Formats: sequence, structure tokens, C-alpha cells
Amino acid sequence: MPKRQRSSIPHMTSGGSTNPSGEPNIDGWLRPCVMGCLLAVQLGCYIATLHPSVPGGDSGELISVAHVGGVPHPPGYPLYTMIVHGFTTVVPFGSPAFRANLFSAICASGAGLLLHCTAVELTGSVASGIFAVAVFNFSRLQWLYAITGEVFALNNLLVTFLIYNVVQYHKIPSVWRGCHVAFISGLALSNQHTAILFIVIIAPWVLYRSSSTGVLSWPTVVLLTFSGLAGLMPYAYVPWSAHRNIAPLTWGDQRTLSGFFIHLLRREYGTFDLAKGGREAVSFWRALQAHLLSLASETFYVCPLLSVAGILLPPRRRGMKQVHVILAICLAFYIAFFNWRANLDLSNRLLAGVQERFWMQPNLCFALFAALGFSQLLDRFLSAPRRQFVGLFLATALLSAQVSKNFNALDESSNFFVRDFGESLLGGLPPNSILLTMGDLPGNAARYLQKCEGFRTDVRVIDLEMMTMDWYLPMTGWTFPGVVFPSKIQRYSFGPEFFDMKKFFDANIDNFDIFVYENLNPEDTSWVADFEVWRHGVTRAIKRKGTRLNASAWLASALPATPNHTLPDPVKYDDRTWEYVVYESAIASGVHLAMFFESRAAAASTPQEKIALYTAAATVYQSLFSQSVFDGHRLPFWHKNAGLASYNLVTLTQDKKHLSEMKRHWQAYLDSNPDDPQIKDITAIIRAPS
Repeated sequence: MPKRQRSSIPHMTSGGSTNPSGEPNIDGWLRPCVMGCLLAVQLGCYIATLHPSVPGGDSGELISVAHVGGVPHPPGYPLYTMIVHGFTTVVPFGSPAFRANLFSAICASGAGLLLHCTAVELTGSVASGIFAVAVFNFSRLQWLYAITGEVFALNNLLVTFLIYNVVQYHKIPSVWRGCHVAFISGLALSNQHTAILFIVIIAPWVLYRSSSTGVLSWPTVVLLTFSGLAGLMPYAYVPWSAHRNIAPLTWGDQRTLSGFFIHLLRREYGTFDLAKGGREAVSFWRALQAHLLSLASETFYVCPLLSVAGILLPPRRRGMKQVHVILAICLAFYIAFFNWRANLDLSNRLLAGVQERFWMQPNLCFALFAALGFSQLLDRFLSAPRRQFVGLFLATALLSAQVSKNFNALDESSNFFVRDFGESLLGGLPPNSILLTMGDLPGNAARYLQKCEGFRTDVRVIDLEMMTMDWYLPMTGWTFPGVVFPSKIQRYSFGPEFFDMKKFFDANIDNFDIFVYENLNPEDTSWVADFEVWRHGVTRAIKRKGTRLNASAWLASALPATPNHTLPDPVKYDDRTWEYVVYESAIASGVHLAMFFESRAAAASTPQEKIALYTAAATVYQSLFSQSVFDGHRLPFWHKNAGLASYNLVTLTQDKKHLSEMKRHWQAYLDSNPDDPQIKDITAIIRAPS
């Protein structure tokens, strides 16, 4: 009998044999041990640094909507929504936000294991697998979203699983493995649409590979098609949820086919854009440069350098050339298409932080190419007996360096800042108020606390921007009992068939206290002649013009509504983060309240009114200087303003108590060495005889 021929596909066997590259084979016991250690280290790091409550950005909306069974913002993320709903229901400990964050940590750890396995398949080296995990899973960007309730950790898991199955399909083309690729592609698209930028390259290659190996046939095409459609089945959840219309939080009206496709294709944002708006200020090359610089800085510059080697040098492992080419095309296509279409203003650091989330998917390919480059350098410069041990040492050292660099910087285990912000926002409002919000932070923080933790459910939180959309009030108006939307077509817009803010205020001001977080629509000035705003904590109250302001009563209501929680560290949380927005809001709210009283005092007609209002302003400043949460965060101009309030009280009352307060604050202001043209006047006043 002729001898059996060895397979041409590289295979690692247990024991003391060698693999095709001549290295000692370590698949038998070391590879499972490495995988177990990687899983333990990833989960340990992620859980130790996990967000304990609701993070900023979209997380509050995604977690809240999943909790109540609604539909999130386009394109709907049905897979994530259903899984998180089930996960947060089954897990018996922690808040709903903590459970959703924990789910992300599990997904990220699973993605790390699959990335390791894929790198080992491509290189035949366990050390290269560790290296890939070190540069991707322990980078700042990926770690940040591994501990946050967002769709990106699940996207990383599914895309990595897709790449792993592409490698397996290339090794052993079969209908079954092809169906795996198609099904996972559908699942990935049910979670995050950026997966399409890989799938449009992978799908034709699967058909080509099937044809060249004799697997392709019409029944095969049918099976592949049905497998892909099966992966897309989670999208049936979207119209199902819309037709039920019992979720108190939802986005869009998917009860019709056109409504479903508007949501699926993100037409409210722009199908291929990240956000509404033009592209005039967006540079392709600037976006690409920002991505590559971020990748370099987060991996000690080794990832982009070794990626170049991994891309340019042909793979040394037999049978992997096609996979190498497919991954390179996926990477190039994603970078080219995404940076062409990404239209966020990168000069705004917060928006830049939003855009960088979408760099994780191509960074998976960069990590694999870096692992290939790492393996090739070891092969070229070290002999077989030494390269395993040197490779393991270097990869483990890089992983340790990444953990050392990022653990403390990304430790969010005591981060309750967004939740605290939401409590300040809702907690200071009178019962059964209306709160008008605009933007992600206030709306998502408030709705999370209401729908997931049952806090201040009496407040009607209405989104000003969503109120301009056709679906918002027809789908969610029932969640605002008693609120009147006074128009034939229930939508906030201009024109006789719609309502503007004046009509809305007129219809509701006698039945509700109405508050707005920060700003109303600047284009709508319909209300300005009849209404005004009074500062109240972090919000502003809507009042009819001519309403008498009782300074002491308003102070008693508004001052407790200012934040009194621990402030985020503005050094750790820079202006790319939502925590920085929380910080700025907390710092500004008390000062704005004091300045509101001061402006009203300046316009008051009687000395008694002026004294009452300046006294209220001085009381607010006294509160700001006495609260320990502001230690280290007070700004020099606070002293100037507090001194000015006391100066006005001295002028009105001749009370020496106010004189001493004025001198104390103004001296503290002078000690800060400000660049202020009024320094001479202030100095002269505090040095004048009493």
C-alpha cells in the first residue's frame, strides 16, 4: 500500500514534535495554559476597572432602551439590545448599568481569545498570539470600551470571530464552514453596521474560494444566503418592538416598511455619515493621521511599525497567502471608506473621542499584521530553539507594559459621575416638572435613572431635538401624561400646523413647572417676548415675564439643586470625555446661579430688592467656598465675583461684615496674579480706610 500523504495544511500536534517551521511544538499543554491565563488576565483587568454605573455618551440610552425593550437610535442594534436585555435580567447583582458593562467585559475578553487563536493560526506561534492581544486588547481605546456598556465590545467579538472563521474556511473549504462565515456576518451586521466594510470583501472571496475548490454550487449559494439571512434575524425585533409600542423609551417608528428602512439605513443621520451636517471642514488625511498617531501612541509605536512588516513581507507559514491578502484589502478598504465618510469635527475633542471608537475594527487587522511582523522578525533573526522563548518573553513584557500603563488611567471602578450628574439634574426639580433636554448627556443620564433605577419618575423628560422628528410624539407622547402638545401635527417646528416653544409654554406653564437643561433652540425666538429664564441649579426655569422673583424663596429652591457630588478629575478626564462635561457643568452651575441673582439685583428698582438679591448671590458664593467638593477646583474669578457682591452690599447697607468679606475675597483674587485691567481699582478699594 502507498503511504498516506501528509496534509499540506500546517497542523500543530501535541507532544515533543516540531511544527512545519522547525520550532518545538507547544500546542499540547502550553497553548491551553496561555489561553486560560489570557482570559484570566483580561477579565481580571476589565472587572477590576469596570464602570460601576452608567457611563456617558450613548451608553445611558443603549442600557435604558435594552432594559425596557425599546429600539435604540439608528440603525437599531437589535442583537445588542436583546442580549443585554436578557443578560441584565438574568444576572442577579449590580445595577442594570453595571450588568451591561460586565457584558462588555466578557465580550472583550472573548474577542481577545479569538484574536489570540487567529494570530496563532496565521503564524504558528503562541508568542505572536500573546503579542496581538497585548497591542489590541490592552490598548487604551479597546480597554475603554471593554468596561463600558456599548455596542463596540460585541462588535469586536463578532468581527474577530468572523476573521477566525475566514482563516478556518481557507484551511478547509466546506459548505458548513462557509455557512459559519455567512451567519456570523449577518450577526455582526445586526449589531454594528461598520462590519459591512469587511463583509463586502470577505463575501466575494468566500464565493471565489468555494468555486476554486469545487465547493460552489447552486445549493451551496442558497445555503450561504439563508445562513446570512438567519444572522440578520435579530432585526425582526425592531418592528416587533415598534408594533407593541409599550416601551417607554424607543427611537423611530418602524411599524411601516419605509419607517423600518429609514431606521436601518440611518437616514436621519445620513446613511454613510457619522452625524448630520456637511463635510467642508473634514480632511481625509487629517482623520487618517489622527488614527495612526493614536494607534502608535497606544502601543509604544510597535504596532504600526510591525504592521508594515507584516503587510509587506510574505507570510512564512504555508497556505496563508490568500488570508494575508484578504485581511490587507479589508484593512485598506475600511480605512479609505471610513475616513472618506467620517464627518465629525476633530478639532472638537469630544467629537474626536466619538470618532475614535470606530478605529477599533481596523485595529484588529493592525494587531494581526503586527503579530505577523513580530513572528517574521523572530524567524529571521533567531534560531528555532531560541525564538519560542524570546518571543514569549517579549510578548509577555509588552502585555505587562500595557497593563502597567493603562490600569490606573482606565480604572473607572469609582466612577459614578454621570449618575451623580443625573441625580443633580432630576433631584433638584419640583414634583411633576417638565424637563426639556438637548444632547446625549442630560437626556441619557436622566432617562437611565428613571427607567432603570426608578428615580424621580414623576419628572417628564422631553428631548427637544427628538421633538422635531415626525415619530417622537406619536410613539412616545403617552409617556408624558398631562403634557399638552398644542398642534394638529404633533411636532415641534415652525408653521401653523406645528407648535413652537411659545405655544408649548402657553399650553403647559399653568400646570407644570418647566425647566430646560442649558439651552433652547436658538432659532426659535417665539417665546422671548412673553417668557424668561431663571437659573435653577444645573437647569433654568421658564417663567412668564413679569413674574415676581422672591429672592429668599428662589434661593431655597435653586441652591440645593446645584451639584454637591464628588467632581471628576479634569486631568484624568480630559475634554475628550463626558466626565469633563459633567465637571464643567458642576463648576459653572453655582456661579451661574449667583450671577443670575446679581443681574437681577442690578436691574432691581428698590434698595430692598437689591439687598435681597445681592444677599442671595453672596449666599451662593459662600456655599461654593464652603463645600469640600470644590476644594482644588475653585477658579480665581469666583473670588472677584464674591467680593463684588459683598461690595454692593457694603454700598447698600454700610455693614462692616460685608466689608470684611469683600476684602477677604478680593485679596485672594489679587494673590492669584490675574491679568485684569481692574486690578488697580480693586487694590485701591481694599486698601482704603474702613
